Amino acid sequence: MDPEPSSASADPPFHPVAVGPLYPSIERGLSADLAATRALGGTAFTGCTAHVVASDGLVTDVLDVPTDSVSAQLEHTFQVADPTAAKISAVGHPATVERVFELLDDQLAEDAPLVLDLTLSGPSGEDLSGPDVLEAFAERYDQADLVTLRRSDAERAAGMAIPSLDDAQVALQRLEDLGAAPLLLRCGRLPTHHFDTDSDPPPYSVDLLYDSDEFSLFEAPHLERPRARGASSAFLTALLKHWDTNSLPEALQKAKVFVTESLRHIDENASLLRYDWFSEK
Repeated sequence: MDPEPSSASADPPFHPVAVGPLYPSIERGLSADLAATRALGGTAFTGCTAHVVASDGLVTDVLDVPTDSVSAQLEHTFQVADPTAAKISAVGHPATVERVFELLDDQLAEDAPLVLDLTLSGPSGEDLSGPDVLEAFAERYDQADLVTLRRSDAERAAGMAIPSLDDAQVALQRLEDLGAAPLLLRCGRLPTHHFDTDSDPPPYSVDLLYDSDEFSLFEAPHLERPRARGASSAFLTALLKHWDTNSLPEALQKAKVFVTESLRHIDENASLLRYDWFSEK
């Protein structure tokens, strides 16, 4: 995988709006979105939907931000700025889901991509969205230009286990039947076939893209970084950055490079990603 710089002086402005939770004690969620956007030469705007005090397997508190407060944050952003893209992740109340989509549909430029990063739970076991929120999201899948999920959240959204890539394809087809397309499932290390699940997983991580017609597989080396946080923010922020001037598959490939190198340039026990890895070239 050949690294490539993430930005250039001739690049168009990059000002995404990220809607999701704030983790006050770690660089995850909105803080990771902000850091990745800065490294990519942009400025991010945020809409905080929850304050989540959780890390290292310990969940202390999840405090949802009221719908009116989330709405006020986004209304202010669109009054003072012109976001070029948007990403929605975890939301704690169905009324907030409805309001966020209403605002983005009304205010976000028509050519600005909207990614729904359907995040129902966190890595420490924090429950971020209940069944009523999942239902509210499902009613609006078709308003997103891309719906993406981690495997654990995809299992919940599709109502099935995903022990292999064969099962991942079935899960994406189920979600597509609900109106989500295109879809990106971040599978991690996963055997190809259902009958291979007893064997060791491959030494690489995979993402599976489904555009209603065909599946595309994106692979990257699996790097053991157990304490690293913010990888999904790095990946999806880079995707939004590159999607402006590339097709979705091309933007995904560039985003895979960005997050893989951000992980590769830290040691095994580090928690902060090196979003600025390309500055070492």
